[in-house]
Amino acid sequence: MKNHIVTFIIILASTLNIQSQEDNNLVLNPSFESVDGKLKKLTQINVANDWDSPTALKADLFSTSISGDISVPINIYGKEFPKDGENYAGILVYSYNNKKPRTYIQSQLVKPLASGLDYCIKIHVSLADLSKYAIDKIGIHFSDEQLSLDKKGDIIFNNKADFSSIVNNEKSKIYKSRYKWETICGTYQADGKEKYITIGNFYNNKDTKYEKLTKIDTFPGTQLPEAYYYIDEIEVTLSENPESCSCDENQKKKRESLVYNLDVLTDENASTETKLKNNTIYFDVESFNLDPVFDDNLSKVVQILVADSTLKLQINGHTDNLEKEAIKDDPENKKLIYLGSYRSKSVKDFLIRNGISASRLSTEDLKANQPVSRGTSSFSYAKNRRVEFVILK
Repeated sequence: MKNHIVTFIIILASTLNIQSQEDNNLVLNPSFESVDGKLKKLTQINVANDWDSPTALKADLFSTSISGDISVPINIYGKEFPKDGENYAGILVYSYNNKKPRTYIQSQLVKPLASGLDYCIKIHVSLADLSKYAIDKIGIHFSDEQLSLDKKGDIIFNNKADFSSIVNNEKSKIYKSRYKWETICGTYQADGKEKYITIGNFYNNKDTKYEKLTKIDTFPGTQLPEAYYYIDEIEVTLSENPESCSCDENQKKKRESLVYNLDVLTDENASTETKLKNNTIYFDVESFNLDPVFDDNLSKVVQILVADSTLKLQINGHTDNLEKEAIKDDPENKKLIYLGSYRSKSVKDFLIRNGISASRLSTEDLKANQPVSRGTSSFSYAKNRRVEFVILK
């Protein structure tokens, strides 16, 4: 009975904490979940309750409840799952030579910001797959009146007062992750009149830092000469400590460093296969760098190859299951995708530098398909992060 009571208290406390966070957010409908009207096509951000666009060209709303151009996760611009709930918005923030007008999203806050107080601002963005460009100037603007432009076009600011009302990344970070939500955040000190929040790019193209990207092969279609971003989970909360407003607070922590190493005394009369097996090379978490502790192992492999000039080896690179899972959170990270290949190449390069002909060496990326340990401890995973040598007949 006591266990049930404790469990109930924990669940209740968690629920109250989530509710408290939602109550503190001054943004209405922050994840675009509440809708009024029928969503049919692009340019319907106004179907999301409390949201609209300040220009004649409306922003977009995407949803799992509909198919076609505005569906989720696959739509006309790319593929992305919501950061929260079932819907997200989409805005165009840059186009090459300003060939297409930008779009923005705007909403009235729950209540005006209080003069002199600091607020923590966070939005989550993901670059659409078919965008050829990624930019840095995605801003969150606060104003006492609605921004308005009665035609299709860009809202560009020119004076310091307007720029001081924008929260964006001070380090000019370019947001270029596709299939992964990134956080734009910062602290905003209110002057006490702000009632509206508007999200978009308020800078000239010449003041917008951009990067040209290659197309992702996994998504069909032709790249568009623009930067189009999905937007989700918008937060404006009172901040008692500005330093606590961090973009990295929910960032996944890297696993603790651990390299497996087992000294094995090999009988000189043992078979070549056994000698090679006993000189397996192991790696740190998400790394393909050779640890100096394995210099002796690698030197022994060189000696084996020198002693038998007819011997050819296949160098197999392996990863662990958590490294495989990490690709889902960062699917554009080539280091993770080809980690097994990089590991085998690191070993091959060492052997070549030490006099072994490249024609005697081949590499294979076996990913996480052949674990030597199926346990889930850090020690078990460390055994699987390895390079093994196989004799080619």
